Amino acid sequence: MIVTDIEDAYRESGALVHTLALRALGSVEEAEDVVRRVFASAAAGGSLESRDLVNDAVDRITGDLERRVRAKLAALDDPALGVDGVTDDRAVVAEADRILVRASLDRLDPAERDLLDRALVHGVPRYELAMSLGVSEEELEARLRDALLALWHGPVPGEGHAPVEGLASRALGIRVADGGQQHIASCRDCRDAWRSLNNLVGSIARTPASGPMVAPRAGLWDEVRDAVDAGPPAPEADWREEARRDAARAHRNRTLVMSVALVAASVFAGLAVVLSQMLVEPEGDAIARTRLEDPRAGGSEAGAARVLAGADGGEVIVVDGPYAEYPDAYLELWIIPASGEPVALGQLTSGRYEVAVPASVGTAVGATLEISREPWDGDPEPSGDVVARGTLR
Repeated sequence: MIVTDIEDAYRESGALVHTLALRALGSVEEAEDVVRRVFASAAAGGSLESRDLVNDAVDRITGDLERRVRAKLAALDDPALGVDGVTDDRAVVAEADRILVRASLDRLDPAERDLLDRALVHGVPRYELAMSLGVSEEELEARLRDALLALWHGPVPGEGHAPVEGLASRALGIRVADGGQQHIASCRDCRDAWRSLNNLVGSIARTPASGPMVAPRAGLWDEVRDAVDAGPPAPEADWREEARRDAARAHRNRTLVMSVALVAASVFAGLAVVLSQMLVEPEGDAIARTRLEDPRAGGSEAGAARVLAGADGGEVIVVDGPYAEYPDAYLELWIIPASGEPVALGQLTSGRYEVAVPASVGTAVGATLEISREPWDGDPEPSGDVVARGTLR
């Protein structure tokens, strides 16, 4: 594969790969490393299509995120991590989809792109849009359908199936009287095509949330070319295999530690009782307490919380648990009074968090605490992705 082909692919798709890596990893240095690896791998025999390059970037970014978060968790509290994913790879895949859709929209005729933007992003009613353009509603619907099909690259059902124009119209919410409803209900190919078109409509509607493209710096192409000349990159390490090796190593270490601990347990038992009496807050100081449970894992324990009397006569909530920062989201503590709306109490970035109960809440006794995973989207409302919950009693 000649360098000219790689350079053309880089000019067309370099910004897509760079933007995705930058948004997911939050580091210019790591994002540029992903770009170098993706294009060096493509030069060694991979595809130069934009979608394939971005999909390769998704796999590499997911692996990088997984290794990063697992290393941070191990450094914080040495948890026994399994081989299941810790990070949300679906968020990276969704962002890649939005970036590809935005790139396709940018290549569309400006008039048709504006039409889709007004109809799908801004929700302008079709009759109103048709009047403003001076065309009939039927003509407008045909233009919307054709613009959507110009963006779609899915497999078209063959002869004897529902026409792709009808599938596109249905995805846009346009009534179709072609008698194909029963066929679509029983035909897998037609249903898959319709779902793909319907997902594309949703992706177009969400594209403004993805933000602008971030072009790579001018000198990065020279580094990519050097990486291409150096030959194919080393195979990516499978984080799942790494996790299996780490788990086996941790098991051996735990076995050794347990044998030493059994010998020393009798020596330290008395000392532990004395220290607990000196350092741990007495049970009587707690006005209320709760065991926090993870609703996603069948109610498994996810920490504990208690309410203490504050020095100013108010109340203080103390939360303890295995909490840490996420690379693509943050943990928010909420208090939900018995009759009221959730009130944000701040972000959790470590295993212990203390916060005063707001005067507007009054008392925390009887209220529910929730810890939710919130994306960095500026939305002050709870996302509903609850990782821990408990009622203070």
